[in-house]
Amino acid sequence: MNQNSLDKIRSSAKFILWFRSVLPSEIQQIIRPYLDQPYRLALNILDCCDRDNAITIDAIAQETSLNRETTRQVLKALESGGMKFNVSRARSWQILDFDSQPIVDNKEKLTEELRLETSLNQN
Repeated sequence: MNQNSLDKIRSSAKFILWFRSVLPSEIQQIIRPYLDQPYRLALNILDCCDRDNAITIDAIAQETSLNRETTRQVLKALESGGMKFNVSRARSWQILDFDSQPIVDNKEKLTEELRLETSLNQN
């Protein structure tokens, strides 16, 4: 995966987490096709990590039809962007729930931060 895409994912970890945790799934499904490809890719990978049981990088790669290295790079980019995962000894990944994420003070504050960032970027 190219570095530009990984940088986009890393810098958007807050948005990606907010998108998955705050927006109703019906709205997510409407909006997802319009997101840039790196964001869709990250969301698809996170869908696999959002289960009751942790999942290995190989299993995520197989489920998302990606290669193992791309899957690993995306997970590492999200992690370096501040998103927290529970990683087992067997190297299985599971995203922590929204309220356990250190990059989120609360949903309302994050929503306002994202609204401000978006309005600043449009100017």
